[in-house]
Amino acid sequence: MWDSATNYDFLGILPDRKKELVHNTCSYFAIPTKGIVLFFDKFNYKKYGKRSTWRNLGSHLNIKLGDGTHEKCPKKIDILFKSKKYSHLVWLSQRAWIKTNIDLVWNLSHELQHLHQDITNHSISLAGNFIYNNLSGMDIEELKIQTTVPTEMDAELMSWRISRKVCGKHKVDLYVSENAKSGKKIEIFRDLLKYDPDDNYDVISKTISLLRKYQPQFEDIIKYYRNLGSVDRLCTKLSEA
Repeated sequence: MWDSATNYDFLGILPDRKKELVHNTCSYFAIPTKGIVLFFDKFNYKKYGKRSTWRNLGSHLNIKLGDGTHEKCPKKIDILFKSKKYSHLVWLSQRAWIKTNIDLVWNLSHELQHLHQDITNHSISLAGNFIYNNLSGMDIEELKIQTTVPTEMDAELMSWRISRKVCGKHKVDLYVSENAKSGKKIEIFRDLLKYDPDDNYDVISKTISLLRKYQPQFEDIIKYYRNLGSVDRLCTKLSEA
């Protein structure tokens, strides 16, 4: 249970050129040989609610610990959950992988970095999801965008770094600069441009810093999360990594 051999294409739908990109991308991550499944979906799920996991470009879920298993999900993913073959799911919607090579490598790298965060210390995932899900309703100085959440910035910077290695620095840097000029993620890419993707980004210290900065607001929210306890407890667990 939970430890089937890692599966890099659950549906077996990727063309050979995409499979090569996937394996090249995965080679830059320390992916366990057991318990991980990559699910490249045939569909996009616009019928699901705006806060649903399945409306995203992609997601990393710790299936063993129950991530995503209690919400409505696509039938084939539900079957995968119930099989209990894998402890972690890395899922990409069709629109996340079907277009350009950079899109595939970028979006896959993003979710693989979330997998890495979770394997390193599950509290990183807990803290990241907690901040991500509640930042929009808080009074903060920063922009209320994805990359204000340290775990998301860490994943995006890793996407930039790995995409450069796989697709070429010039092409990928142009991709970033163009997305910082227009498109749905313009604010995210403008935020990314404040960083050098080759520099170290300390996701744990950044997460603790944000939790401490807005601790009174987070304390009012965290009491509704049984698995987190308090901001002090969460920060202590993060420091144990």
